[in-house]
Amino acid sequence: MMSNKRLLFGLLLLVIGGWTLSSCTKNDDTTIVAIGTEYYIDDILSVIPDSLQADFMAKFGDIPEGAMPPKIEGGYKIDPKVRIGSNLEGWPLLTEPHPVLLKLKRQHNGVAAINLFEEEENVTDTVFVCGRGTNFAIYFIEEKDYELAWLRRGVIIKGQKTEQGIADLRMAQIVLETEDHTNGQHIPSPVGTYYLYKDGDGLAENYDW
Repeated sequence: MMSNKRLLFGLLLLVIGGWTLSSCTKNDDTTIVAIGTEYYIDDILSVIPDSLQADFMAKFGDIPEGAMPPKIEGGYKIDPKVRIGSNLEGWPLLTEPHPVLLKLKRQHNGVAAINLFEEEENVTDTVFVCGRGTNFAIYFIEEKDYELAWLRRGVIIKGQKTEQGIADLRMAQIVLETEDHTNGQHIPSPVGTYYLYKDGDGLAENYDW
């Protein structure tokens, strides 16, 4: 009888312990998150129509995979931010006037915290990190609530970590879901629309901010 009680108590501790671990925040440096458990980078890419996948990959390039990415913590400056492609007709390819500040911190077991500042907009989120050697990709899903529309989009940033910063940085924003706020007067970008950018001089330099 006593051994049965001990067994039940042990099982109860396991259940409580599992619940506690699953309820921890992803940005807790001591939390173990197995890479792959929330690996939705494929889900982000899946909304791009099959006929446009080749064009996307030709402009964006291969996405680094692997469970051993480099340490990418630090601040970086994307300047100039250059548009390199989109499947939205009429989207002009140009150099945007405002630099982008990127900060990555608390990297641990496939996740990290991100701050992304552009003009007056500041994004703070949890990102997932994959890669191998010096090559990496980070990705996350964000929601934007604008006056004309609400949208949900996936963001992928990739590059090569160097002592000077991030070389060959590329950024993709892919529309996953939209909602019109104007009763049909404004047509949001359809699901599967993507916008591609790069750092124009080939290096997002280390930047303390």
